[in-house]
Amino acid sequence: MTDAGNGPLLPASPGIPDLRFRTYRGEEDIAAIAGLLRASYTANGETISVDPDELRNEFRDSPTADPEQDMVLGFVGDRLVARSFIEWADTPDGAARYYESWGDIDPEWRRRGMGAEMWERNMRRLTGLAHEQGFAGRRILTVPWLRGGDVGGAVLAERLGYERVRVYHHMTRPAMAGIEVPPMPEGLEVRPVTKEHLPAIWAAMTEAFRDHFGAFDTSESSFRTWIARRTLDLSLLVVAFDGEEVAGAVHGVIDPAENETQGYERGWTDPIYTRRPWRRRGLASALVGRALVRLRDRGMTSAQLDVDTENEHNALTLYEHHGFVADRSATEWHKPLTM
Repeated sequence: MTDAGNGPLLPASPGIPDLRFRTYRGEEDIAAIAGLLRASYTANGETISVDPDELRNEFRDSPTADPEQDMVLGFVGDRLVARSFIEWADTPDGAARYYESWGDIDPEWRRRGMGAEMWERNMRRLTGLAHEQGFAGRRILTVPWLRGGDVGGAVLAERLGYERVRVYHHMTRPAMAGIEVPPMPEGLEVRPVTKEHLPAIWAAMTEAFRDHFGAFDTSESSFRTWIARRTLDLSLLVVAFDGEEVAGAVHGVIDPAENETQGYERGWTDPIYTRRPWRRRGLASALVGRALVRLRDRGMTSAQLDVDTENEHNALTLYEHHGFVADRSATEWHKPLTM
């Protein structure tokens, strides 16, 4: 298979007999990709589960990626040992476009040159895409989420000229005793959520994150992917209303597959957000407390979330106040895209 305008899809990596690369073919690849991601995440110290149906939805509905062209799979014999893909997203202010590279390699096949080959192919593809788009703002090659356990990935990022620009912590509240539940700010109330509320909740979340670092996919297809998640439980969405306006929310999530695999009973309180008119009134803290109570009442014995350590709204301090402690990290890497 050839890479349009760039010769072979990927050159053969030395020292790996029978290695071959091809692009994504659809349904026939889903199970193998899910298995690869589970192995890669485990090696990197991640605990999130991988659901084939959610992968299928993401690949089908992505507004900025063409999996059949931009997802590269590496096989040794019939075994999938590596995968990379690309996509892009704009910053909320429209000033920059992030051209993103993602990849995972089976832990038994790391440090053999496949990562570098796939990453460089990603950069070629993204550079060509940027040229076609003619975007007028800043264009940045990014690795949005490089897990702390992926030491080789960090070494390769530096070698390819990327710079670490952000650190994210995964935080865990190890027990659910002594939960503090601050009072709700005056005029706000938490009410049960119905399906009819979901578009307004999505709109509030995307609006709130406009003030945060990074690029975000706020498309209709991304909304459809969210509401199709198997873990979406309306009873765990803790949403503050000011009349009919959504002021802020904490999305509680319980993933039975993750809990069974990891041998714990742990829920997520993530994402957490407050819209600008309702900030600095203690709303986020009040919602976090209520979300923790709901998880505890559903039998969870611990909780978790991810946080940008440089969040300008002092999110890290808020979560520490609620008993969360950092237990692992991930990093974001950038490189100016020049043509």
